[in-house]
Amino acid sequence: MAVVTIAALVVSLILVAGEDTSPSAAPQRSPSPPSSTGSPFPDGPDAAGPRDETPGLVITGVALGEGSLNRHDRTANAGPWTVTVRRPDGSLGLNGAVVTFPVPKPQAGRPIRIGRAEGWARNGEIVWPVADSYARVRGDLPQSQLVAIATATTVASGRPQVRPPSGLSVVSTGAARPHYLREARYGSGDVGEAGELSRGLTFTGVARCGGFEDLVYASDAQASGAVRGKPAIITSELGGNGVLAWEPTPGVIAYVGYSGAPLDRGAIAALHRLAERTHLLSAQEWQATGPSTVDQVNDFG
Repeated sequence: MAVVTIAALVVSLILVAGEDTSPSAAPQRSPSPPSSTGSPFPDGPDAAGPRDETPGLVITGVALGEGSLNRHDRTANAGPWTVTVRRPDGSLGLNGAVVTFPVPKPQAGRPIRIGRAEGWARNGEIVWPVADSYARVRGDLPQSQLVAIATATTVASGRPQVRPPSGLSVVSTGAARPHYLREARYGSGDVGEAGELSRGLTFTGVARCGGFEDLVYASDAQASGAVRGKPAIITSELGGNGVLAWEPTPGVIAYVGYSGAPLDRGAIAALHRLAERTHLLSAQEWQATGPSTVDQVNDFG
């Protein structure tokens, strides 16, 4: 996987004085469109749309003062590819691991045996040779389980496949980078949280990929309660001053973040309040917000 961090990606939405501020790309103010059914999905606000579509995430009742944006990665389906494996009590970034193939050969690490191959181990991570390249498993599981996952991994047609060891299951597969990264941007004052977040930028996003969780395992992410009943994580390494992320359905990552004030208890509480005010839009409803589209590589790590 390339060595550009997700912070470079999400901070690019914060530092919007570059490619997205030209007259042709600048989004116009528009309110979030209501769903004709009152909810974009029949099973509730956090149910998933069709598998080949990425939903959008907006804050209810607040105009998109800073606009909506599609970050389009036309090369995402060229790989790398991921498989996310978890324990029954696992959730986003907790009690699981992500297998990624292909990845670069590591420069350092402790020797470790993966079947007949000689691999490299570091804290929470193993890389080993397979299919004329290298694969990586990264997670918060004990090393013995990471080894078992690596041993159970094969590659077919350039994509990793995992026969999950006992006590684990595969929860999602797909590209490491999202084909579309949907983002909505607001002024923190406009969403009523200037007191805790300052008057900087508040943003929401949705990505369908494995690379986000892979990087969560390599970051300072911590468990942070729940959003709409889904376990959430908080981190200061995924862009801006802080990001609160959760998984509405396996493989679909939703998040709310901001730039401006330090990440403290007050800011975390504000992000939770905002997250509870969000709702998903189907891909079609999202397009009705008039998002700008930027072609780029959506590299998370």
